[in-house]
Amino acid sequence: MFDIVSAINGPSNQWINSAMLMIALARVYLEIVKFDFTELPVTKGLFKTKEEAFKFHRNGLYLSLGYIVLSAPFTLFS
Repeated sequence: MFDIVSAINGPSNQWINSAMLMIALARVYLEIVKFDFTELPVTKGLFKTKEEAFKFHRNGLYLSLGYIVLSAPFTLFS
């Protein structure tokens, strides 16, 4: 029978989970050191105002924090 929990934490996905966790940690680190995401060339091209870009990148921070909180225990203790 297919078990979604064992599929997520299985040995084949361990490297993917670890890589995504490191990327999320890097995202939070960049926020801590006050990196200005609104000054990136891609961000300037995608959004008309800095306020829209700021909201977009703030949502990315929340997603990164959520991923760290929800996946770190499984990754660290497996």
